Amino acid sequence: MTNIEWTDRVWNPATGCTKVSEGCRNCYAFETHNRRHKGFMNGAKLPKQYAEPFNKIQLFPDRLLQPLRWKKPQRIFVNSMSDLFHKDIPFKYIDQVFAVMALTPRHTYQVLTKRPERMLQYFQSMNRAEMIECWQETAYELTKDDEAACFVANRLNGVLPNAKPGWAIQNVWLGTSVENQKTADERIPLLLQTPAAVRFLSCEPLLGMVDLKLHDSLLYHTSGWWPPLSEYTKVGEVIDWVIVGGESGSKARPMHPDWVRSIRDQCAEFNIPFFFKQYGEYAPIHELRTNEPGIKGKLWVNFDPDTSVCRVGKKKAGRLLDGQEWSQFPDAEYQDCGECSCK
Repeated sequence: MTNIEWTDRVWNPATGCTKVSEGCRNCYAFETHNRRHKGFMNGAKLPKQYAEPFNKIQLFPDRLLQPLRWKKPQRIFVNSMSDLFHKDIPFKYIDQVFAVMALTPRHTYQVLTKRPERMLQYFQSMNRAEMIECWQETAYELTKDDEAACFVANRLNGVLPNAKPGWAIQNVWLGTSVENQKTADERIPLLLQTPAAVRFLSCEPLLGMVDLKLHDSLLYHTSGWWPPLSEYTKVGEVIDWVIVGGESGSKARPMHPDWVRSIRDQCAEFNIPFFFKQYGEYAPIHELRTNEPGIKGKLWVNFDPDTSVCRVGKKKAGRLLDGQEWSQFPDAEYQDCGECSCK
């Protein structure tokens, strides 16, 4: 299980990553893994994944079939301790991950990447029919069960009851991380060119004011989407979910609450579900409260004459924005089209 607020559990068929942008500077996964790696090297009894430092990608094929054994439908965050589209994870291995996701329509998979350019490259490496055939064959290779291959082919081609012949897999949500305006401008257009049932943004850690440019019209090819979209479609019509969160950890950077409000209001205009995950280590507290118990002596940051934040810790900072929790999800839970009986 997991403490991540927007998912139910994590699935890590690969671990390890390398830093690619400012949002990676204080990466929780990097810090956690390398602390445990140090313990492993000093003789602590820890899982084998900690034998290597975090900047080395490790593949764990023995974990690939885990979701088939999880009978209760769940939201599953894929590769919380890695990036599925890291350059050192072969496309052949990504095929296996997608084949498993196709075999388990009871689950909803959340795939989040800081490398949407490679995600797009993966989906452009084959056409729709070729990719379905690839996942079908991969399902058989993983399970050695003819029924698995038939299930994937029938499901993705819309043969099974309630199956939607969409592109790509209907229970797989694809997202990209956006921490500032630079990454928003670079990554969102790549995500929008990628075929997905649900596209989402994770603005965590949010490091500045971000304009998601939801009013912009699509200016890139959409021929790979199913169904294809009009060139007049606005960006805000094809973003399905936005998560926002501040940074946590020993080196966390503070977040201005107006940065969060801005994204919330942008989402509201297009009825995009908004999920405020956390303030992080710093909470907005009026500077006149500096001598209160629990606050006195803490680190303060003054953004402007009207906004101060205090380092009170993630738990105390909480996740209320203007007195309200924002825990919205896309209305896109995949309808059951049956289950494959393969093991």
